[in-house]
Amino acid sequence: MVCGTARPILGTDEVLAIDVLRTTGVLFQPGHFYNFPGEGHLIASLITPSGQFAEGIGRALQYIADR
Repeated sequence: MVCGTARPILGTDEVLAIDVLRTTGVLFQPGHFYNFPGEGHLIASLITPSGQFAEGIGRALQYIADR
């Protein structure tokens, strides 16, 4: 089961991706690169080694939780 809460998006997905990178050092692609509808979508690469992926996702989730 996956649970979550809706959060207001402040700015574009590109601004969000840049802020996540600057704050956490984790690189995401903005969702509009992949034609996601609306704002606030981030795309993570699944070809990253699993340990690095888990660490990066953890930092990104903490960033989102702190917003």
